[in-house]
Amino acid sequence: MRISRPVVYALILTTVLFLFFTVPGDKGLIRSYQLYQELKNLQEQNVSLKKKNEGLAREASMLKENLAYIEHVIIQEMNLVKPGDRIVVFKKAKK
Repeated sequence: MRISRPVVYALILTTVLFLFFTVPGDKGLIRSYQLYQELKNLQEQNVSLKKKNEGLAREASMLKENLAYIEHVIIQEMNLVKPGDRIVVFKKAKK
């Protein structure tokens, strides 16, 4: 069985036109893949931001309710010392 040339050309033309209109463009396969990758990245960022938000909410709660934690934060962030505490400074040995 042999297919005539016009039929082969019509199939090739149809295939080329199909690829031309479906691969590029706003609704094409390439754009769909790009949007899929962007969606995955945004979902990962969303998960990361939710974890960070939960941590910040816990810290805010601790700062509202826990005086010992507040004191700890003040000492760490402002390098303050309670009365009666001793400061020990370690110097690096030169080689």
